[in-house]
Amino acid sequence: MKFPRFVKIAVNNVLGECHLETSSEGELIIAEGAEGELIEILSSALKFRYKLVQPKDKVWGNRKDDGNWTGKIGLVQSGEADLGMCKIILTEQRETAVDYSYPYDTMQMVFANKAPSRIPQLFAYVHPFSAELWFTIWALFLTIPFLWKVMFKCNVSVISLFGEVFYTILGRAASVRLTKFHEHILLGSWIVAVSFLSRSYTAVLLSFLTFPLQESVIRDIPQLSEAIAGGKYKCLTFEGTSVTESMKSSPREYVKMIGNAIDENEWFVTPTLEGVGRAISEKNTAVIAMKPYFEDHYVGTASISTDYFSVYHFGIIFQKQFCCKKVLDRKLSLIWSTGLYEKCKRHYQFRAHLKLRANRIEGLENIKALSLENISGALLIYLLGVSVSLIVFLIEIFLPKLK
Repeated sequence: MKFPRFVKIAVNNVLGECHLETSSEGELIIAEGAEGELIEILSSALKFRYKLVQPKDKVWGNRKDDGNWTGKIGLVQSGEADLGMCKIILTEQRETAVDYSYPYDTMQMVFANKAPSRIPQLFAYVHPFSAELWFTIWALFLTIPFLWKVMFKCNVSVISLFGEVFYTILGRAASVRLTKFHEHILLGSWIVAVSFLSRSYTAVLLSFLTFPLQESVIRDIPQLSEAIAGGKYKCLTFEGTSVTESMKSSPREYVKMIGNAIDENEWFVTPTLEGVGRAISEKNTAVIAMKPYFEDHYVGTASISTDYFSVYHFGIIFQKQFCCKKVLDRKLSLIWSTGLYEKCKRHYQFRAHLKLRANRIEGLENIKALSLENISGALLIYLLGVSVSLIVFLIEIFLPKLK
């Protein structure tokens, strides 16, 4: 059967796929996007003209209580549009209302949250050693002077021995006088141990200052589920998609819990670059979308999950009574097998990555000289030492006079 000469296509605004704008004549057009090119390829191959229509609610489609659908699914189901495009997920539930074409794309559904920020360099001086190792070093610092007092049998005070232990930790030589062989072994083993510790600390500290530490963020779905259950996190997705429905029917309980939480709390976000960007920039907020969407537009600003909710297939939807399903499937199959649609996708991915790269190059101009903030940790330690030494100095001056 011959393909119709004119069709209405239901679309939605999707960045990188169907970027919708209004022409000077007031008609809806796809300014750019991979699916916009796919429509042009199909129009040329099947020799038809088309008009784009957008649902009033601007969603993909939800099933209503009376069995009818909203969004693009509703437009095609009611006959207001012949076809529906722009990243429509093929699901069993939607198949009750419309028919599907040959699937031309497959993607993973993931979540992304705010990229981890750097831990202030003020705390970099603490991170080279774990908490257990710091406690061990403090315990040794408090016990070694008493051990030396007993083992060396010297007339030096314990306070002076504390100073000797501190000097050896800083890499200076000890001035304790030794007379026996076992005393040399004890002091020598201590110097070797603290030399290894101090050099290890210096090496790790330099690596932290060169590559600053970053905060830990949620990177997998079980962690996200626990955070949402504990009321510490919220998770957004695009309204009118089939994401929440498929999540609620998932065999994995933690995925089902996330889907129920999204529906109950109405955690939805506008599918625009600005809307998703604002959501991702919020603390303790995740956004669910297709993996390429985040990779193309939010590299460096978003942390993408290491696992995925599911794999989705995308296709064109049309009415149950549509005349030319086989003709459309045949052309889509040829377009997919020859790599034309993949070429369209890579074209817009390249453009998106090029824009991100340009932003990074512009960012290099903002590199500044070493600031006070960069050495705040070292200055704080220095001021603390000066304050303590000043207090001790004043005590040494005034204590004899008070006596």
